[in-house]
Amino acid sequence: MRLRLHLPLKHRYSDIYFSVHLAEHCNLNCVGCSHFSPVAEAELVDVEQFKRDFTRMGEIFNHRCANIALLGGEPLLHPQINTLMKIARDNFTHGIIRIITNGLLLMSMGNEFWQTCHDNKIRIDVTYYPVHLDTEGIIRTAKKFGVELIIDNETKAVFRKDPIDLTGSQDIRDSFAMCQKANSCSTLKHGRLYECSFTPHIEHFNKAFNQHIEVTQDDYIDIYRDGLTKDEILNWLCKPVPSCRYCQIRKADHNITWRTSKREMSEWV
Repeated sequence: MRLRLHLPLKHRYSDIYFSVHLAEHCNLNCVGCSHFSPVAEAELVDVEQFKRDFTRMGEIFNHRCANIALLGGEPLLHPQINTLMKIARDNFTHGIIRIITNGLLLMSMGNEFWQTCHDNKIRIDVTYYPVHLDTEGIIRTAKKFGVELIIDNETKAVFRKDPIDLTGSQDIRDSFAMCQKANSCSTLKHGRLYECSFTPHIEHFNKAFNQHIEVTQDDYIDIYRDGLTKDEILNWLCKPVPSCRYCQIRKADHNITWRTSKREMSEWV
């Protein structure tokens, strides 16, 4: 097993691509959310923890990134989002930093938010769900403040569902090789870097449904480990981890029509 885990299966990037939850919870309640927001308790990222983690990551990667996503949950729920955006840009002076949001709160954000986005070159990406959204107002405001804005051309009416195997009996190498999130949705949480969004947030699923999906020390990298290098991290992200055994990537039915979550375990398994 250990030998298999050390075989690279994904393209190695030259710079880091990772995401961070600013809020675990959300103002939408989407069925089968891959970040488990419907069953997550209200929780905001701690500003000091965020600052420590970004300072450390900036040092390791020489303040360069391929892409950093500030998301959730819903990131606009964080009352100190302006401070967090400044911290992110201060530590990554080169590369794309973006907020991924459902957009519902954008028109209620004050001028300081928009000016902070402009001053720190923060892009706003709006994931468009089948709910009312003032897209014209958002576009108009973004233009007014000179903020780069991307809004989905089509409503996200269907989710991709990769069902959870509660027994953890899937082939690790196989799951990782076919996973769309592996090495493209790396997630930073509480000083640990994970290969995808599933592993760091499965705690919400476990708590809500009294499950015991295991996260081991081999499922993440401690970014504060002495001697940790950029190359070590980028190489590690190309290889499978033990938690890949919980993902049923080969299951035929991957689509789930968007609707309000009933917070039932069947939405994820």
